[in-house]
Amino acid sequence: MTAKWTDFVAGAVLTAAQLNDVLDNFQDIAIFNETQAAGTNGGSSVAATWTKRTLNTTAVNNLGATLSSSVITLPAGTYTIEASAPYFNVGSGKMRWRNTSDGTTAVVGNSNNFGGTTGTAGLLVGTFTIAASKNFELQYYVQAATATNGLGVAAGGAESEVYGIVKIVRIA
Repeated sequence: MTAKWTDFVAGAVLTAAQLNDVLDNFQDIAIFNETQAAGTNGGSSVAATWTKRTLNTTAVNNLGATLSSSVITLPAGTYTIEASAPYFNVGSGKMRWRNTSDGTTAVVGNSNNFGGTTGTAGLLVGTFTIAASKNFELQYYVQAATATNGLGVAAGGAESEVYGIVKIVRIA
């Protein structure tokens, strides 16, 4: 994607084409997350194996990506990714952005201690390039299996619970 900048002059009438050029700078983004009903915990963690995080909601998708069974399919391009997901009482762990089409890891998140009685979010930030359409999963690895809320503790209230969040931006 090439950035398009337009100098606007006070009092000038803008054309649709000029506005579309400016708006194109903001269209190459997708945000996916796990959304559960209010009061629903994030689920049970699985210990000592790479496991796919649930992603079941598309918040925005201007990339031409698809989401099916927690797998995101992306078209060719260069992307930045930011992902976050909560964990509770699962010991140490981390996340990765896994290219399941090729069996490779595109980005590894920070290592963290999610143990004890305090929940903590895992973070993953990075850049990757794919030459053709590929399938990806947000995966986690933790030391301990924790039933019901190892993948997040419900906050309650009238709003939905949101757990794993993935933001993808195409930069080229």
